[in-house]
Amino acid sequence: MSLLDDPDVEVVRTLEGRGLVDAEAIEAARSARTDRSESVSAALLRLGHVREAAFLRCLAEVYRATPMSADQVKQVDVPAGLLGKVDSELAWKQRAMPIAWDEKSRTLRVVTAPPVPMSLEPALKGYFDALAIDLCLSTAVAVRELMQRELPPEPDGVDLSLAAQAYSASSAPSLYAREVGPAKTIVTSTEDNSALNALRQENAKYRIAQEFHRRVTLERSFEAMVERILAVMFELVPAEGVAIWFSSGELKCRTKDGGAGLAVPRSVIDQTITSASGVLAYNAQADGRFDHSKSVVMRGVKSVMAVPLRSRSRTLGVLYVESLSQASAFTDQDLALLDSIGAQASILLDNAELLVEVRRETENRMSLSRFLSAAAVEEVLAGRSTLKLDGQSTEVTVMFADIRGFTPVTAQMRPEDVVGTLNRYFAEMVEAIQQHGGTVDKFVGDCVMALWGAPQSRPDDVRNALRAALSMLERAKKITFGGKPLQMGIGINTGLAVLGCIGSPRRLDYTAIGSTVNIASRLCGVAPRGTALLTAETLMKAGQGVFADSTEPVLLKGIEVPIVPYTLKGFASGHSTPIPLTQAVRGDPSSDKTPPLSREEREALERGRRTSGPKTKRRR
Repeated sequence: MSLLDDPDVEVVRTLEGRGLVDAEAIEAARSARTDRSESVSAALLRLGHVREAAFLRCLAEVYRATPMSADQVKQVDVPAGLLGKVDSELAWKQRAMPIAWDEKSRTLRVVTAPPVPMSLEPALKGYFDALAIDLCLSTAVAVRELMQRELPPEPDGVDLSLAAQAYSASSAPSLYAREVGPAKTIVTSTEDNSALNALRQENAKYRIAQEFHRRVTLERSFEAMVERILAVMFELVPAEGVAIWFSSGELKCRTKDGGAGLAVPRSVIDQTITSASGVLAYNAQADGRFDHSKSVVMRGVKSVMAVPLRSRSRTLGVLYVESLSQASAFTDQDLALLDSIGAQASILLDNAELLVEVRRETENRMSLSRFLSAAAVEEVLAGRSTLKLDGQSTEVTVMFADIRGFTPVTAQMRPEDVVGTLNRYFAEMVEAIQQHGGTVDKFVGDCVMALWGAPQSRPDDVRNALRAALSMLERAKKITFGGKPLQMGIGINTGLAVLGCIGSPRRLDYTAIGSTVNIASRLCGVAPRGTALLTAETLMKAGQGVFADSTEPVLLKGIEVPIVPYTLKGFASGHSTPIPLTQAVRGDPSSDKTPPLSREEREALERGRRTSGPKTKRRR
């Protein structure tokens, strides 16, 4: 069985994928080959479409080998003792030349040319009893010249699969002869000892699986990993078509000749999923299990082999290979090998899917955390809360907070000091907002906008907004701005607002709009230094235990009716988390000594204005 339909396909595909050659150069090299024995990659090098150094660096990285230039190969002097161990016929077939042996570390150095079959290193380790292989990669021409210099002439009709030779249960000559004495050698044959043969099969199986894992895990994306698995399968079994059918119904396939895609028979899928170790059909046309399969009959499928892909108690899909030209193309040993590879592929694909999910959740988390609190993000990701991005009308509590005297002070400061102060300010404000269940909506200059009641509503949203305001005012005093403690103003309002993602296709923000938002913004603009102003609606919805001073009615820009703002003072003990009350707050909200609202005050609240007279301290 052959390694590939064209052993040079993977080499050329790798060069093209790395951007070293293009399709035009490949076609030119294919047309300019001196004869059929010259590979396309050799022609690319000969014609100068790719430099030797870049060629070797690229493929040495893929095969994890040491690049060796043609000049370096010419200078190689193979020890005579090592040459005595080499079976020249099989060395020619595998295009691999041992060039050095380190007895102390039991390391064999070998120079070969791409493509490198995955079973080469296991075979070399087994036959030389080596602990490590130092693989060097050079051009096919350089390796051929070295072997012509050191070995007898190349035999005719070379066509051997290393994977098949290493794993096959049939008798096969050893790759290398092992030296026994100074002048005597013997050739180890699998016929000499069936136990040794079985051991070599298991060793080859393990090494192939190890190399398969190494090759496939080089890929970084799920799609690339699937393509790599499909490509490697042609090196392991004499398949003319390979496919992975996923439980989602998706099908990824590849054919040896690069022709039209193949169809995996449904009967094969059904039997493979329910089987313990897969399905093998020596002659699919005469197999009664597939007599109703149109795809088998019409496409002329001769041999079929498939194994289930299972991982973590779930079935990912089916790994399927077929041969259209040869009956009995696959053996029981091939099925065992495919089952072993399928088990590894299942783990790799499952991990790749998991990694995609983790990355997607990380991206969603990072996107949501831009405007939602950590708790809200967890609610949305866990599915306990829905985030309607297309717009909805919801009752929310809106807060605006900004720095007083920001512009004139920053004119006297260095730009880096301004940015540093703003970052400390925003860090404190965001922490206070999120600690009390708020959602940071946006930053505009030195102003921060926050929401409560979105994306999920809680019974204590209004009270939490007021607690956050008091915490923000206290935190602001710790920040120095222009040599003085930072002063800020806050505006808070509660009411209906339209929520959704607003913006252009290139930039969307989840935000709230409407008169409720406008009033909160205007209140922030008129709030004195170090105070938080709130509307009567917010005060009433906050419930018992909130202390606030009513102020003179104000006519806000864009608002036709005057608004009576209230200055937030604090919470009575027993009605909130430990937030110290300001000195302006007195009395127990549950006490009967608190004077009721006067008739004039009630009328002022109803019509949005208040009669003239001294300020009255009120509580809810």
